[in-house]
Amino acid sequence: MKNTKQRQAILCLLAQSHGPLTAEDIFQSLRDSCPSLALSTVYRNLERFCAEGLVKKESLNDGIIRYTSGREHGHYLVCTECDRRIRLDSCPLSEIEQELARKTGFEIDGHSLTIYGKCPDCLHRGTSGHPSRKD
Repeated sequence: MKNTKQRQAILCLLAQSHGPLTAEDIFQSLRDSCPSLALSTVYRNLERFCAEGLVKKESLNDGIIRYTSGREHGHYLVCTECDRRIRLDSCPLSEIEQELARKTGFEIDGHSLTIYGKCPDCLHRGTSGHPSRKD
């Protein structure tokens, strides 16, 4: 694959990002530095990068596809109220993954972890996106 300015910009943005990005996020972030970049080009390159293992694709319960650098796991806390995402810096599953591989002989290629709940801001505001139940 030829290393173009656009491809390099997409990979660099993902590597520097503090969380997963949608194709639209990437397109908007790079519009000024790559004025000839089209959204279709972003999608096409992301698919190619995924096939080559340079980028990982993930979809949470909201159905939106997001992309991360292929070098990182993707462990997040996700607020169910405001959709805020907090990336976990360490991997809480590393030891479990190694133990599973040892016990089962399974060659594990990777994993992801998403934990859902309410962020401190939403807890403080006392917001609730769900109507209260009456049983």
